[in-house]
Amino acid sequence: MSNHPNKQSTKRDAILAAAGEQFNQYGFQKTSMEDIAQRLGVSRASLYSYFTNKDDIFRGVSMAIHERALRRVEQHLFPEPCECNPALAIEERVTNALMARHGPFQKAVSHSIHGGELFDEYSRLCGDIVRASHDRFQNMLSKALSQAAREGSIHLKGSGLTGRQTAEILNLSAAGLKHSARDTAAYKKRLEKFVAVFLRGLKI
Repeated sequence: MSNHPNKQSTKRDAILAAAGEQFNQYGFQKTSMEDIAQRLGVSRASLYSYFTNKDDIFRGVSMAIHERALRRVEQHLFPEPCECNPALAIEERVTNALMARHGPFQKAVSHSIHGGELFDEYSRLCGDIVRASHDRFQNMLSKALSQAAREGSIHLKGSGLTGRQTAEILNLSAAGLKHSARDTAAYKKRLEKFVAVFLRGLKI
């Protein structure tokens, strides 16, 4: 019995992985529960033992992407110190965190011919997931920036900004920089330049 929850989690994760691939390849509208089941090699009834319907699976895919992104964000903003890997500069840590937060969704939209449709469904079905993830990200970024200010890496008092206000500006700007970026590499270059200019201004 002790292994049952782990088996359930593994099966659920496998369903979400297969569904994510199916959505990216064929879009949301043209993907059915049967398609997802066939891709995974299970019965459709098996899917219904974990998810109510296709909308529920899509929300699960979105939530999984957000959770993975937030774990990476935390690793970038608060790296474990070690002698062989000294603490990264605040610019690099913030850039990597913003990329971890926004990159997966920019990639999904720009790398799939169904990106526009997936974005529309994402907006329709996942608003609460986005808001919760946004709040968690803002809290982590605000904490990291406030810590950097206490350590003297940046100076917030002179700018009249708090850590939370700085985090909000960076986050909203990162979201805006995704528009018309042709791919993830182009988006990252934009992000690197913006963060460098913005944070260096807070060191003066």
